Amino acid sequence: MKKLLPNDLLLESIAFLEAKRDRELIDLKEQFHAVKESLNPINLIKDSIKSVTATPDIKSGIDKTIIGLFSGFLVKNLVFRNSYNPIKIAASIGLQIIGASFAAKNSDTIKSTGLQLFHTLLSKIKHHKNGVHNSEIQSF
Repeated sequence: MKKLLPNDLLLESIAFLEAKRDRELIDLKEQFHAVKESLNPINLIKDSIKSVTATPDIKSGIDKTIIGLFSGFLVKNLVFRNSYNPIKIAASIGLQIIGASFAAKNSDTIKSTGLQLFHTLLSKIKHHKNGVHNSEIQSF
């Protein structure tokens, strides 16, 4: 067996440490890219939304809020459209708030009614695509 010289031991240690440094540099670069990607504003928003909607109580609250806001916006735009009259603008804002609060309180009913309408329309579209008309459906 050959006796290792101090220079050989030193070269072997240097090679080992350089390999270790290269592995750690690769790991550091991967971690940097992961952190950089997680700090991207879009990813921050996505993560925030995922964490907020993970809780069932908050999720139902978000549903009610979205239904309320959409309903209020819809009522405001259907009734007043684009008006420059300050009285109509104030009335439209009040009507929007009333509509939004009413829709938020009755969101379950609105959601179930909307789903029923959606399923009815979907079935009519499917029957129409298959060549089955309403008169044929009613004769059964």
